Amino acid sequence: MRSNLNGSEITHILDYNGYGSIGFLGLDSEEGIDISDDHIFFSEPNQIKQFIKNSSNLETFWRFLDDDIFDMTLYEKTGIKECTEYAEIKNEDKRSKDYITDFSSDQVINDTYLNEGWYRIISANGDKMPSSPPGTMHCGTIYPIWLNGKLPTENDGNVSRKACIQKENDICEQFIDIEIRNCGGFLIYYLQKTPPNSSFCFGSGQVVCSFGTLSETGFYPGCSSSYPRTTVDVAVQAELMEGSSFQIPGYDPTPSLLPVFRCKFEKVSNGTYIYDIFWYINGIEIISYFNIPVDDINMTVLIHTYWIDEYKMNMEVQCAIRMRYSVNLVPGPFQYSANFKAGIFPGSYDYTVIEGESITISFKSTVPVGCIASHKNLTAHCDQSFYVFQPERNADVGSCPNNIATKDIIFKAQFCGIKFGATDWQEEKKLKVYGFSDGLYNSGDRSTYIRLSTSAVSAFNEMWQNVQIPNIKVKVIDKDASMTNRLCQSINDPHITTFDGKYYHFMDIGEFVMYRNDKGPYWVHTLLTNCGYGWQGSACHCGIAIRSRSSLFVIRTCKSISRTKKELLKTPVTKLISCDDNDLLIDFNQARNEYKVTLPIGTEIKISISRWSGFIGTVTVKPSIYDINEAKGLCGVPSVTKDPSDDYTHRHNGPVSSDQEFAKSWRITSAMTNEQLFVDEPDFIKNDLILNLPNNPASINNSTTFCTCEDQASSTESLDDLNSIQCNLTESTEFCSSSQQSGNQINSYSTSCTISKRKRRSLDHSSVVRRSTADADDNDDVTESQPLVFDEDINSTDVISQTFRNGWTVDIAYQTCQEALTTAIPSDVYSDFVEVDVENFIQSCVSDIEVTGDKSFLTDTINAMATNIMTEISRNESLFIINTTDGPQTILEQIASKLCINNCSNNGICVSGQCECSNGYIGDDCSKETSTPPVNIGLPAEGLCTTTTRSCKKTNIYGDFLSMEVWYKIRYFKVVDNSKLYSSNWEINKAQYRNMFMVTVDLDVSRKTRSASGPTMAEGYEITLSNDGTNFGEEVTILIYDGGCFSCNKSMTCVSLEICESSIESQENNKDGNKTIIALASSFGVIGVVVCLLALLFYLKHKNSDEKTKVGVYSGCQHESGKNVDNGMLSNRTKTFRENTISDLDVYIEDGGEASVGNFEKQLPPQTRFKNNL
Repeated sequence: MRSNLNGSEITHILDYNGYGSIGFLGLDSEEGIDISDDHIFFSEPNQIKQFIKNSSNLETFWRFLDDDIFDMTLYEKTGIKECTEYAEIKNEDKRSKDYITDFSSDQVINDTYLNEGWYRIISANGDKMPSSPPGTMHCGTIYPIWLNGKLPTENDGNVSRKACIQKENDICEQFIDIEIRNCGGFLIYYLQKTPPNSSFCFGSGQVVCSFGTLSETGFYPGCSSSYPRTTVDVAVQAELMEGSSFQIPGYDPTPSLLPVFRCKFEKVSNGTYIYDIFWYINGIEIISYFNIPVDDINMTVLIHTYWIDEYKMNMEVQCAIRMRYSVNLVPGPFQYSANFKAGIFPGSYDYTVIEGESITISFKSTVPVGCIASHKNLTAHCDQSFYVFQPERNADVGSCPNNIATKDIIFKAQFCGIKFGATDWQEEKKLKVYGFSDGLYNSGDRSTYIRLSTSAVSAFNEMWQNVQIPNIKVKVIDKDASMTNRLCQSINDPHITTFDGKYYHFMDIGEFVMYRNDKGPYWVHTLLTNCGYGWQGSACHCGIAIRSRSSLFVIRTCKSISRTKKELLKTPVTKLISCDDNDLLIDFNQARNEYKVTLPIGTEIKISISRWSGFIGTVTVKPSIYDINEAKGLCGVPSVTKDPSDDYTHRHNGPVSSDQEFAKSWRITSAMTNEQLFVDEPDFIKNDLILNLPNNPASINNSTTFCTCEDQASSTESLDDLNSIQCNLTESTEFCSSSQQSGNQINSYSTSCTISKRKRRSLDHSSVVRRSTADADDNDDVTESQPLVFDEDINSTDVISQTFRNGWTVDIAYQTCQEALTTAIPSDVYSDFVEVDVENFIQSCVSDIEVTGDKSFLTDTINAMATNIMTEISRNESLFIINTTDGPQTILEQIASKLCINNCSNNGICVSGQCECSNGYIGDDCSKETSTPPVNIGLPAEGLCTTTTRSCKKTNIYGDFLSMEVWYKIRYFKVVDNSKLYSSNWEINKAQYRNMFMVTVDLDVSRKTRSASGPTMAEGYEITLSNDGTNFGEEVTILIYDGGCFSCNKSMTCVSLEICESSIESQENNKDGNKTIIALASSFGVIGVVVCLLALLFYLKHKNSDEKTKVGVYSGCQHESGKNVDNGMLSNRTKTFRENTISDLDVYIEDGGEASVGNFEKQLPPQTRFKNNL
């Protein structure tokens, strides 16, 4: 083998054949030895060593581990000596083939006395000998010598060539033998002397004037030593140049202002010089001005029309000058300015931000903003907006894990961008950027990019069109992971685990604060009442109320709060008073009987309703990073790290040691009317009405705005529309809906926060709740409910001790609970990813058995543990993206598929922690057959429907509904002489699923001919329900009658009233009255629109010029139906006002014509108007 001396480029020159023979290689001796420069090398059996000459230093140079070395030889690369030992021909650039000998000034180059040998050519024009005849009188000589052949490559080594001498009569009258070698980076030539008046040519191109001389071009010919030698400082300056004047109503004409670049330098005092000005952008010459007198220097500016088609702002602008003694004389040397960075520049192009925290990006403009006029009142409103967007958003931005949008950053701003004005363009502009908390424990830091663009520019700021500002990188560091394994859970009767892991029991009665963060404010209150069944001293959740800023969501399952008994509603009452769609998001998962409420800060509340008990079995609060050291209540205080020492934080006294003292401090007493959430209209709702009155200054501009800025503003899109979409957040996070459930009509409970129409979903102090909406039939959407009642015994302080009964002991209970929990959810399913304190769940189960004497709560405890696990794994981003080793499932999907109750009873599959039952099976665990009809069926108001208060076209039906597909069979009858007279057959239709305890059915479907003998006192329907459309259960009957004429009871007995106030007549009268009202409203509406238009025209024509400091587009005038009529009384919720700058407006201008404010800048004069003033 062979290699370089440093051991590199090892190459086998002989190798083993298949039988071990290595061939033959002649060896110099048994042990090789050789010398190279200052080193002596010799070989031993398995290594090569080297000595440094005249030294005792011996070191191993190359070692073989497996083979022996028999000999070695050092080979020297041929030609290396020539490439290091040569003479140089320097400072003879005139040997260039393109240089023409000037006999008036040049000394002719003559190689007659050249010594034979190797030469290297050092020239600014290169070292290549021309391979074509350059012509006589070239190369600084009379008879040039050129190469008749090709130059060698590096691998060619030394080559012999013929060099031709060109004369007047022949391009190769004589030739000379030369050698050439390519040494890699340069050429060397073996030359010999030449005939008289001849020399070798090397290089090509023009020859630069010699030192101390200059010319017009800087090259020969024309080089002279007579030129100005004065030096000055040169700089590029961006400034506003005055242009044409335009007539603007209310103002005297003033020159427009156009941004330009000027080459600034100190004029020579004697003023006799003539100047050349050169402009460059990014090193490329753009335009040049020659022989400019000093008085005309202002004409040499660089305006955007010279470069706008080729270059974009955020470029480097440079200028240079030369001085002359007089026009067309030899100019002096170029004097260059420094590169001027023209554009908008951030403080850095690389930032890092932590989730939930912010950074500030500062921007500076180096170029002013133009304006249509120079009047100070108008320049104050000339500006240029730069819009922010994210060109490379997260690829999964459309997904919505945990109801939190997938984003990286958002901006705290009034619009997506920054704005530089004609009067403040030199001020630093700041953009506040927040790391977006996506609610996930990210698998790595996230990165995104910010870009600035201009959607539209005025004619005076065209240079900013399509500005190219490099992307600004922002890395987002995950902070959500600090909330890993931290959630608050209250289960069954109840057993509570705080955010930081404290575990305690609290069996008191009343309304309590579970969670409170005053940032929103955001509140979660719970109702606790006796669990019933004779369980003394027990307490179960029967209500959850969630306040999110100005909105309220309430779910309640009980009629009253008591220490000794339970009174449950037939179906949960759910109420949503929402003043803002961004206040909270509610999803309902029917398969898990679970409501999930997401707050604007990302905090998540899960409410699971127990099917068997009718109580709320589990309440889970998953905090966000915005809760750290902010949240408090029964759930404790989430610290920066998981620190339970301050979890028992008393409402007034700070951290305490007693869990009962701590928990009782968060009771909402009857005196705390301003904090009660389970009343018909909480105080904060009434206070918000006052706060948001249109004439209340506190309601204006009192909220912080955050913008997502994901989309680029286009030149055709309304910027108002863009900003309204992009800048609608009041928190630095954003929720979205990931629910796939369509059966729950949760949005039908929504109300609007208006002054004239406040749609409430509860009836004041009545037994029926009516949900009035735009649909008249919604007065049939009734449920039985009374205002919440607190029994007198809630103030009792009696302590009831618990003992095991029914054969239970603490050991039996513990063993039973441990076996049930570990069997239902084995630890190997989740232990690698979630920390679950199984012992706490076992203790909860034991405590429940002690209270109840049975395993009633066991299923709810298992569900609570599954909710705990599901909540945590759904936050772990890596589980979304890493597949299992045994299939295409992700780890998240695999874990979630093992969290279903009873493994879906082997009658379905478990997907995302919930059962998807096979055909023929229903229920939370797929344990019921669809042939089994719904049970516990009942109707509101005991089945009585009076047409004086309802339409009676549909009805709700209570029951226990295990499936979202429920069928009903219905037939119509009349009550004649207190007997049923059927006039239709049974019909089967599908019911509307509302929740696990209620469906809604239409009644009109079965109504037939009403002819019958005798007076009809009432009518009605018999209804029966089914889970499969075939097997129907018990019947219920709804009786419909006119309460103004009859009185009926549930036994189908009706009596006539002495005075019949028929609702039918009143309804017909109402219809006629409504027609009249509609006609009048339409007429007044048309008149109102006309009046508004006339008023707007009058306003535009006669508005005093002193008031024109702002020009706006304002929509506040609508017709007299009562919406958005502006008398200075509209709040910022109902009034839309956009302040436009001069640059935003359109104008129509003709020579000598006037411009109206409404037509401001759309058609401007051509750019020649500005050029004429340059």
